Amino acid sequence: MGRITRAKLHLPVEEVKERMTNDPRALYRKRWLIIYNALVDPREAKDIAKHTGVSVKTVHKLISTYNKLGVVAVETSGKGGRRNSYMTLEEEQELLTPFFELAKKGELTTIATIKQEFEKRVGHEVDETTIYRILKRHEWRKPVPRPFHPKADKEEQRLFQQNFAKLVEQAIASRDPEDERPVLKMAQDEACFGRISTIGRSWAPKHIRPLTPRQIVREYTYVYAVVSPKEGKMTSLILSSADTSMMNIFLQHVSHTFPSISGDPGRSSRMAQL
Repeated sequence: MGRITRAKLHLPVEEVKERMTNDPRALYRKRWLIIYNALVDPREAKDIAKHTGVSVKTVHKLISTYNKLGVVAVETSGKGGRRNSYMTLEEEQELLTPFFELAKKGELTTIATIKQEFEKRVGHEVDETTIYRILKRHEWRKPVPRPFHPKADKEEQRLFQQNFAKLVEQAIASRDPEDERPVLKMAQDEACFGRISTIGRSWAPKHIRPLTPRQIVREYTYVYAVVSPKEGKMTSLILSSADTSMMNIFLQHVSHTFPSISGDPGRSSRMAQL
């Protein structure tokens, strides 16, 4: 049998138990758990370590120090923590504020630019890891910006989405009263495939997804597609361009695929363009 590890009774067992359970600091709760085990069930250090989830060395060191010094051996800060820093948290936040505004606009914010500004503030060079720790501390991450067309009208897009149901109702109401065909709701879109530039990642605070304008002018292959959720069917065409003539070709193709909406091309066009 090995050597039994015991703890001196510097505090009553009930008080040790209360601190082990209710101390707001996790490190101290863990230490009091080790002391409690050594008080109520003295046994080999390896068994205490096994049941408290620490190393045998930690048990030996803590119990030895506790037996000599008492409570101060437990309620002493560990080696971890942020005790030495170039800036306070508030100063770091102030440093990142201009980059926060750039991130919202989709400007590329890199470690190099933040590091340059940081070194200007502290007056000497620092390692890149210092900047990475600052960004992690303030919950920044590095997403790919969401692209948008520079000529897009966001307000017009918002109004279209808001009024879409009414536009559908108006299109249905404009039909010939003698047209008794069933209404088939479909979703349609076009997409171009070709050489597309890659948007690089940019550092941004948590919950911020940068927006960056992107317009690519090259030759593409265009794909038109439409899906009918109710019927579980879709159809598509690969065409040379995206314009009115190509759309009419596609609508004619759709009318053959979905006979229930064939007839007046004008009505089909209005519904598709919604």
